[in-house]
Parts: sequence; C-alpha cells; structure tokens
Amino acid sequence: MRQKPIVLLGAVTAFLLSCASAPEVQDDQPRPKRAKRIGRGGWASGQVQGDEGGMGMEMSMGVLDERAVDRAIKPHERALSNCFALAGDARKYLSGQVVMRFVVTGSGEVSDVQMIRNGLGNYSVESCLVAVGKRIVFPAPEGRRGTDFEYSMSFHSTGERSVIPWSAGEMARYLHEISSDLANCGNLCAGDVDVIAYIEPGGVVGSVGFASQGSLDTMAAVCAVALLRQIRVSEAAAAHSSVVLRTTFPLAMAFERPVSEPSRKPYGRRSRRR
Repeated sequence: MRQKPIVLLGAVTAFLLSCASAPEVQDDQPRPKRAKRIGRGGWASGQVQGDEGGMGMEMSMGVLDERAVDRAIKPHERALSNCFALAGDARKYLSGQVVMRFVVTGSGEVSDVQMIRNGLGNYSVESCLVAVGKRIVFPAPEGRRGTDFEYSMSFHSTGERSVIPWSAGEMARYLHEISSDLANCGNLCAGDVDVIAYIEPGGVVGSVGFASQGSLDTMAAVCAVALLRQIRVSEAAAAHSSVVLRTTFPLAMAFERPVSEPSRKPYGRRSRRR
C-alpha cells in the first residue's frame, strides 16, 4: 500500500509575481499576507501556511522544517521568478496558481518535481519551474528518510487582455482533428493529464500547459504543445474578437470516439467512460 505523503510543517509557500493589473480570471487561492521584493518585476511571499491536521507523520517518512526549506529555496527565488518571462506575449493574459510536489531523498537532493495542479497554462514556464526546482538541494530530512511536500506559486498577468472561460466541450471537436498526431507523440505521462489552453483573438491557441500527478515526458510534451497550438478556433474567434478564451480539459478528450470506432492506445489519460 502506498505510503501517505508527508505533510511538511508549513508545506505550502506562495510565490507571487506582481502585475500592472489583474485580468478578469483569477485563481481562488488566498493571496499571501506579506511579501518582499526579490528583483525587478517580481515578488516573493514570506508567508508559509501550515497544516495542523497533517502533524501526525509516519515514522517511515523524513521530516523537513519550514525554515530549512525557506533557506534552501531563497537563493533560487530569482531563477523561479525569471521563468515567467518565457511566456513571452502570453504574459498579457496569463494568470493563475501552480502547485509543485517536491520529492526529496534522504540526503536532501530533489529526485523529482511534479506539476500536480496548474492554473497557469504555459509549458515553457512550467518546465522551467520544474528544472529550477530540481537544482535545489535541501538539508537531509530528519532520520535521513525521503519525503515530499508541495510548493505553490501565483502568477498574474499585465492585464492587457481580458480572459473569459470557454467550454471544454466546444474544444473537443478541434482536438479530434489532431488526435492521430497526438498519439504519435508518445505517452505524455503514465497517469492522467489535464490541459490548460488559451485561445487568442483570431482563434489562435496562444498558450498551452499541463497538470499531472506524475512526471511528464519532455519530448512528448513538446510535441503535444506544438500540435495543440496548430488548432484554429474560428467560431470562437468570431464571437469573442477582443478577449482571450481559457479552457481546461483532460487530454483523454482528444481520443474519445463513438463506441463504433476503434479505441486508441492510452496516452497518459483517464479511462474512457463506458
């Protein structure tokens, strides 16, 4: 039976990138109560939220103190902040929170970083955050046993483009057009994969990101992003010529077919409903 993940004392640290103004779509998470400047255009929160209900820790898992975690992450704050620049022009509308799971070995090295929740939607930024995260070295957990914890960051756009939600069902028929090519990209992940996509005025998919409970295959993810960005959503562009549409859907949707049609090989997706 899988061990219950350790809950780090003060497991969630918020990392806030400032903006000129906020778009219409905002994440539901409460903003940090205090913040400190870490560099041009970036803010890092010193607020750490603990989980008292998770203090019953299994002895087979290691323990990391929140202050030790903060000290280890601090030298990498600027690099984490700079990841947002990789979004390019999409920073005009990108906004949301990402939650990464750090898997730490008994010696304090990071063995894996997973983007388990994603409200942002830009793979270039997300993969940069994961890469920076893997370079961080933490103190050895107490007992020198491996552990894991979650680390959250909130990003806010410049507010130059308004964002409104768009139905995943409306996106489905466009996904079917590229399903064969997506299958050829290979398995993105052993588990379920959710996609966050933004459709810019003109029907162009301007930004794509992924969320998964497991690690993503880099080559497959790059391939999938390229294909998803080839989609042109003409009807949506005609109806919403001045705003950006945001949609979230399981990648499995691209492979869902009528019962009469043959099923495809799984592609890091949820099982099809019967």
